[in-house]
Amino acid sequence: MLFNIQHHTRYDYSQPVRLSPQQLRFHPRGDGSQRVIAHHLCISPTPSGQNEYLDLEGNRVTQVWFEGETQHLEVRLEMQVETLRKNAFDFMLAPQSMSLPINHEQDSICARAYLDRSQADDAVTAFAAELSVAVERDTLRFLDRLSRQLYEQFTQIHRHSGAPQTPAITLQSRSGACRDLAVLFVDCCRAEGIAARFASGYQQGNLQSDRRDLHAWPEVYLPGAGWRGYDPTQGHAVADTHVTIAAAAQARDTLPVIGVFVGDGASSALDFTVRIDVSAP
Repeated sequence: MLFNIQHHTRYDYSQPVRLSPQQLRFHPRGDGSQRVIAHHLCISPTPSGQNEYLDLEGNRVTQVWFEGETQHLEVRLEMQVETLRKNAFDFMLAPQSMSLPINHEQDSICARAYLDRSQADDAVTAFAAELSVAVERDTLRFLDRLSRQLYEQFTQIHRHSGAPQTPAITLQSRSGACRDLAVLFVDCCRAEGIAARFASGYQQGNLQSDRRDLHAWPEVYLPGAGWRGYDPTQGHAVADTHVTIAAAAQARDTLPVIGVFVGDGASSALDFTVRIDVSAP
């Protein structure tokens, strides 16, 4: 699929402020599932300096810093990305990936951050274990069952701001935004010994919708297959309908804009628009 994406983000401040160095994550990841054809980022006010680098998770980061004061920060993005994976299951699992828990002995150091349950909850552990037992601890059947159950039995809501809910709250309320369902999915996978991470970007979705937004979904690491996405807001594995901008063990490390402003008594207001057009390449 060929994605043409326009994303406009603007922060307005109630009075002149000074901006700290800002970390911007607006460049798609480059891997076997997608290819960046064109990418243009415009920032206002004009930065006095700029640095491009990869973070520890392999995400492309644009670091910018400014001189003087400003009453706004505006980021305009235009890009064209081709998604390449037509079949979500074009792999052969390694033997240690077939059943749960996955044996991560060979990659234990790298996998550690993606297996850590910093907010482990007994109810989430039991929920994941019940699903795992129901599919006889078969890895792919577990992932499919988990994705479909979150899609079919949980209410999807829209929250345009705020950190993800804890997995326990999402499970208890049986509702959440895409980022909440992604965090719950990740925690269930980690409870069953699957390395998992939080991914952020764009989806094909409803192209006729008046309001588009960034999207979030989980990815799991399967030896023999690599990182693979599942979308519990749709109930199936991810193929060529998603464009990944950033992925990380913690959702906070995928935020498109990270930075602060300094100004006595100043407040900020955020506005954004996203436009997505999708066609066959």
